[in-house]
Amino acid sequence: MEALVTILLFILVAGFFLRHFGKYLLRFFLRRMAKRFGANLNAFDQNDPEPQPPTPEQIIPNNVGEYVEYEEEVREEV
Repeated sequence: MEALVTILLFILVAGFFLRHFGKYLLRFFLRRMAKRFGANLNAFDQNDPEPQPPTPEQIIPNNVGEYVEYEEEVREEV
């Protein structure tokens, strides 16, 4: 019974640790491996803005779908 409680406690503590410090731990290991293999360390920074996609050409003109005023013609039947 003591072994079961110990295992459950270990799982809870490990889950808490990984949930709160996992991203820092992953970043640490990525930088360490990058140094070992000589990769660019700036490749792991997330501060670089993503390039914006080019704006598409306007296919439908701006005046399509606008409200047009009109007057009704009343016909008098003879």
